[in-house]
Amino acid sequence: MKGGGNGGPWLDTLMGQNVRVKTPGSATEERVTVIECVEPPHSPPPVFTRHAFIEMFLVVKGGLTFQFLHESAFVLEAGQMVTVPGWKPHSFWNDTDDPAHIMLICTPAGLDRFFEASDRLLKRMPQDAPDPDELKAEMARLREEFGLEHVAPAPVIAVQRVEE
Repeated sequence: MKGGGNGGPWLDTLMGQNVRVKTPGSATEERVTVIECVEPPHSPPPVFTRHAFIEMFLVVKGGLTFQFLHESAFVLEAGQMVTVPGWKPHSFWNDTDDPAHIMLICTPAGLDRFFEASDRLLKRMPQDAPDPDELKAEMARLREEFGLEHVAPAPVIAVQRVEE
């Protein structure tokens, strides 16, 4: 796969996002990767995660709620970006009714290979497989291999109720 163009195939993730590697690390001597993400509407936040690489989330379309551990959540709208320093725990989700389109830039590269490995795992071992604990164990192994550390439970989202 070469950098530029439309990128590679769409990949599935355990949390339901669709991702596509636009520029693989192999095209940049592993200096950077660019990944296109589509966060589905009303997606649940993942657990707070940290890692060594730097991430930049650029919202291209829609909105994305973002939170660093022990800080208040904030919303990024189209055209806005947040940079996540290495080792800073964070989580994100889509609180809107529409998909959020995000460009994710990571340096150094490596997250691209994590998503490719996760997609292969999910094709081999679907989430509705008879032994979900085996899938969880394999995902934990992949996270460890790629340096993704879960450090705190997912943020608690306050559900707003419409008064009648």
